[in-house]
Amino acid sequence: MRNQKASFSLIFYISRTKAKKNGEVPVYLQIYINGVKTSFQIKRHILPNLWDIGKSQMKGRTTEAKIFNDYLDAINVRAHNLYNQLLKEHEIVTPFQLRDAILGTNTAQPRQVIEIWEQHIENLTKLIGKETTVSTVQKYRTGKNHFKNFLEKHYKIRDVSIKAINYEMIDSFSMYLKTEKGIGHNTTIRFLQNLKRITHISIRNGWLVKDPFVGFNFSKKDVSRPYLTEDELEKIIKLNTRIERIEKVRDFFVFSCFTGLAYADVKKLTGNEIIRTERGYWIKTKRQKTRGMANIPLLPIPISIINKYNNIDELIDNDQVLPILSNQKLNAYLKELADLTGITKNLSYHVARHTFATTVTLMNGVPIESVSKMLGHKDIKSTQHYARIVDQKVEEDMDLLHSRLENRLAYAV
Repeated sequence: MRNQKASFSLIFYISRTKAKKNGEVPVYLQIYINGVKTSFQIKRHILPNLWDIGKSQMKGRTTEAKIFNDYLDAINVRAHNLYNQLLKEHEIVTPFQLRDAILGTNTAQPRQVIEIWEQHIENLTKLIGKETTVSTVQKYRTGKNHFKNFLEKHYKIRDVSIKAINYEMIDSFSMYLKTEKGIGHNTTIRFLQNLKRITHISIRNGWLVKDPFVGFNFSKKDVSRPYLTEDELEKIIKLNTRIERIEKVRDFFVFSCFTGLAYADVKKLTGNEIIRTERGYWIKTKRQKTRGMANIPLLPIPISIINKYNNIDELIDNDQVLPILSNQKLNAYLKELADLTGITKNLSYHVARHTFATTVTLMNGVPIESVSKMLGHKDIKSTQHYARIVDQKVEEDMDLLHSRLENRLAYAV
């Protein structure tokens, strides 16, 4: 605390770049604490020629000058008193906390984690369809609920100061998710990343000084990405059904098998994202999840599917390309589709994206760089997961070939 006081200072100054029409400029108070500073207007204006830069006050001994300078002195005294008070309440005081205390806002008080989390969810909700998705908001809401239940069960409280978040609590929350809630490692990491986002927001706002996640390992485990083989994909394509909902699900699923688009991207796909060039049709869209651009040349199969529901040449800007069902219904009907085609894999709509990356492209010699661009990945490392799947498939095929040839061919030494 003594060190903090030694590096604490206040200074009043004017900003000549923000003059009013009458020539007056605003007066600011700059707060400096331990190498960090912030400034704010103090609701006073003055003509630049009346400002004493050396004394940081109004020149002269007029009544006006006395009233003006008494106001500055009052703020100075209030700032010092509030700073000393904050030092008693907090281990570390930031200039942002002191600024808010002077202005009378409640951010000088310790902020609560659930309170910040709920505000973040509210802000995200306003950005749905612009910068985020319903799914992302739901994940933050689920993460918040898990953390709230964790606090109630292990600490007997409904919320906690952001300053109380430390490595020990984070580790305990991780164990709670894995052991008491039965959540897998990678999903646990995603919920912890949600909490880290809340601490990051707090650091940026001056509510928290140190990052409690320093040293925490966020690495995820490699998981299998189910995909359809060429034979399985062919079974689905050739399925002859009179059930309308199954036919639609089959069409939409196959469309993504040949475009790599995730459900959210197909749902939002509109006519202005179908581009016709001299060499054919392209989908050029910004991915809902990552905002990365996906540039996909259309093969005959997805073009046929579009034409089944719309004339591709007559689509205009805001026309929905495919009348896709809800994600919940799609995934439910995909189970029926799997039963009808004899596919034993657990089919979900995202399997189509994996199938495009593996069976349709990489296994047919499309370079990984091109696949990465079509998938809309911002980093080729994301695409390399699929390359490892292809390598594993090649290895399995060679093992099968080895077993077939072992007893039929032998090399005489």
